[in-house]
Amino acid sequence: MPDSASDMSRSRLSPGTRLNGIYEVDHLIASGGMGEVYKGHTVQTGDVVAIKVLLPEFAENDAALGLFRREASALHNLQHEAIVRYYVFTIEPVLRRPYLAMEFVEGQSLSQLVKREPLTYEAVRSLLKRVAAGLHVAHERGIIHRDVSSDNIMIPGGDVARAKIIDFGIARSTLLSEHTIIGGGFAGKYNYVSPEQLGLFGGDVRAKSDIYSLGLVLVEALTGQPIDMGGSQAAILDKRRKVPDLGAVDLRIRPLLEKMLQPDPAARPESMAHVATWPLATSRSSDSQYASELRYGGGANSRAGAPTAKKRGKWYALAGVLGALILGGTGTAYYYLQPFSPAEPGKPAVNDPSTPPHFDPGGTAAPPPAIPPMPTPPQPSNPPAPQPGPPSSDPSKQAALPPAQKLDRVGEIERYIRQYNGGDCFFIAPGEVSASAARIAGYGDSPAAFEILDDAFKRANGFEANIDVWQVTSPQCPAITFLGRLRGERSRALRVRVAATNLKSGDTLVGTVEGAGNNSVQLLLVSDEGEVLDLSGLLKSAGDARSFTRRMQRAGAAGAQPQLLVAVTSTKPLETLKDAKSPADRLFPLALVEAARTGQSIGAAILYFKLEK
Repeated sequence: MPDSASDMSRSRLSPGTRLNGIYEVDHLIASGGMGEVYKGHTVQTGDVVAIKVLLPEFAENDAALGLFRREASALHNLQHEAIVRYYVFTIEPVLRRPYLAMEFVEGQSLSQLVKREPLTYEAVRSLLKRVAAGLHVAHERGIIHRDVSSDNIMIPGGDVARAKIIDFGIARSTLLSEHTIIGGGFAGKYNYVSPEQLGLFGGDVRAKSDIYSLGLVLVEALTGQPIDMGGSQAAILDKRRKVPDLGAVDLRIRPLLEKMLQPDPAARPESMAHVATWPLATSRSSDSQYASELRYGGGANSRAGAPTAKKRGKWYALAGVLGALILGGTGTAYYYLQPFSPAEPGKPAVNDPSTPPHFDPGGTAAPPPAIPPMPTPPQPSNPPAPQPGPPSSDPSKQAALPPAQKLDRVGEIERYIRQYNGGDCFFIAPGEVSASAARIAGYGDSPAAFEILDDAFKRANGFEANIDVWQVTSPQCPAITFLGRLRGERSRALRVRVAATNLKSGDTLVGTVEGAGNNSVQLLLVSDEGEVLDLSGLLKSAGDARSFTRRMQRAGAAGAQPQLLVAVTSTKPLETLKDAKSPADRLFPLALVEAARTGQSIGAAILYFKLEK
């Protein structure tokens, strides 16, 4: 090791030094115990790069060189917008110095940023989704970072939505069952390490270790200073046998952080995908509204940034950011396949024994298969007397209803919403409903149908509903019609969640499907052009949920276009949907026919996101 500042300075590369004739050094950025980081550029194109160079005294050290190679190997296998990009790892032949060239991130570290001022709740929410999504991709590749800290998260231009995870130098590959150079039990900064990195709970360091460390980072970002997790050896261990004090943390995110900072890894979220898609409110709201957001995957958090259009003082979220609808079932699990009569648009549909048309491969109609009748829900022995006419629009009068009548009224409103027929390419589902208020989530290709719903709902129920609309393209309409054919009472909360709902071509989609229980799950991606792609092969079990990641690519027209994720649950997979590559207008009608022919009850959930070219 150099024993003086002059020795260290002599090891530094001068501006203008060329490495393999490919890169040229501009100036030193930072130095550490084993290496130095320079800002540089490519000789041929001038593109800016960061160059991490091993110090001369470690160039022949097998342990140090192995650590350096490991970072190169980890970065080589990771591609995500939240992870610094790797370019090349080699040894400069003249200087005989190993170096790693990677993406240059202009900005400060998170630790530097929050020292000046804590991040806002909304900024932390954005940071959480970004970093957790990136780490999930690393974990899916078998790479555990093991040194997640505020120093290792860069914030380009102060924009947390562009955060980058750096320094995978002590990452461990679970696929190869490797240990770190430092040792299998500990790696990373003491203040951020997990209990298992210190040997507690069996000392088995896996992906949930990064979840714990990220929890500490998020607390630091919210409060402006890290939780003191250091001290003597006994104190360090003692502090990791209990959840740290989170009294200063915003209530909206505290439940998630308490889960992430559980000492026992088994009690933490199942995966980084669960962390990234955890439902968080965007504004301070009433307990009931927040409970609705947790239950339905909608609410304020799902409508952030959505374009809106105002009508008579009420806001509709048009072409919104996220529409995670929860569709469930009657006695067993999910929405039963139940046809409806072609009622006049704007009026509730009436169930009848007819079936949807049977589309054969040639496109000709065939005799419809029989559909099992929907079980009649049990009726109470003494049902409350029906209330004549629409209820009063006066909230004070509605609030005076006895509890039993309030519950009956809520059931009436929910049934009205589920049975309402708005015509082709129209689907709605109830969100939070009370005797005097209702939130409705809807999908369709035209706002006009929802304006008709607005008037019809008020006439029938005595008050205006809040209607959130996610506008789809015409080629996506068969997916919406498919949902409209699934009718019944919800009993299981099937959900699709994603880490980010505005993506660019090349970004990675990270998400989970939850609430399917032991049933089969098939996941379909419906593009803005109506092409259906089967993503079921990407689903990986993560506790009670299934997680998935996919790198997104889009050609065609410029601008952000709506994409749909449709999760379908059934007793056994629908053959129609296996390896789906058909257009939506062919695939979804055939899926309905198959479900009816096999007598299966099927359920579905839909999620809307935007993909930019």
